[in-house]
Amino acid sequence: MHSFDSKMPQNAVKLQANLDAFLRTAKHNERKQLNFQEYELTLLNSDDLLDLLRIILEQHRDRFQLSEVTLLLLDPEYEFQRLIGKEQLQSWQGRLLFTDSEQVINQYFSLRRKPRLSSFAPHSHQRLFPNSHILKSVAILPLIRHNKLIGCLNLGSRSYERFQVDMGTQFLQHLAAVLSACLDNARLQENIKQIGLIDPLTGINNRRFFDQRVDEEVTLSLRNRAPLSCLFLDLDHFKRVNDSHGHQAGDAVLQQAAHIFSDIMRTSDVLARYGGEEFVILLANTNTETAHDIAERIRASINQTHFDIGTAAPLKITLSIGLTTMNATSPIKTTQQLINAADQAVYAAKVSGRNRVHQAH
Repeated sequence: MHSFDSKMPQNAVKLQANLDAFLRTAKHNERKQLNFQEYELTLLNSDDLLDLLRIILEQHRDRFQLSEVTLLLLDPEYEFQRLIGKEQLQSWQGRLLFTDSEQVINQYFSLRRKPRLSSFAPHSHQRLFPNSHILKSVAILPLIRHNKLIGCLNLGSRSYERFQVDMGTQFLQHLAAVLSACLDNARLQENIKQIGLIDPLTGINNRRFFDQRVDEEVTLSLRNRAPLSCLFLDLDHFKRVNDSHGHQAGDAVLQQAAHIFSDIMRTSDVLARYGGEEFVILLANTNTETAHDIAERIRASINQTHFDIGTAAPLKITLSIGLTTMNATSPIKTTQQLINAADQAVYAAKVSGRNRVHQAH
């Protein structure tokens, strides 16, 4: 009896220790669950593609205490890359990755396409983690939408224990499903926004897009003390084209002119149809002399073009261009001043004889 009584406190202490450990585990799991729920809500509340990618590539790592997070997207038509833009792609270099081959992603998964947890193997995982050589374990999550593979989310840790082969993957499967739905939705929303910013006739940016971008470019120009040039382009006597040959001929001229502008422009330039037969080009980090050379090339190219309007005889047309530059010495300091100066310059080009480039003074 005495021996039995002496074991009671020991059993109670052991039982209490087990209970404490269980409660700690339960609280830890509860915190993890709450953290994931908050993260999930953040993902679901973001329908902007760039915001969503920032959450995945920048916030995910810190929220879940990971060493590396990368995203590999299947993008054979360059859709994602076009929607994201060059500047943002450069800032996520090595973390946001693309492939045009489904096999590149498929090689990491079995036929069941379940999350794959393993030790980090440089020869196998370098494609997914191009900037990391210090990882110890990784989790690769297939992103599937409507039964189609769209990419994979790749999580890396410096801990061997973080991602082990025999770990449960239910949580990771759920995360992959949420991310897949959010990415697909954001892509669709971005496409809708892009459609709203594209002129349906010429396929170039519209006035709404220009109004958004010009404010950004003016702000950058002022901040970086870099020149910003603006060209207003107006097709001469365009009303005669519509009156003499019909609106279909006018549409054909606008389409061909927009194509000529696009061919001459640099990748950093912004082209938009401003309205009717008016177009506008923003030339970032471009001084007056360079902008004048570009404007003259555009004017000459239009002047030398024989426009196909569906008749036996092609049409000849000319172009007037107004040029203004915002720089450290110019009085132009606002978006409206830039636009007004370019608008007045193209009017002056018209008044002084058309088919010429006029520079605002």
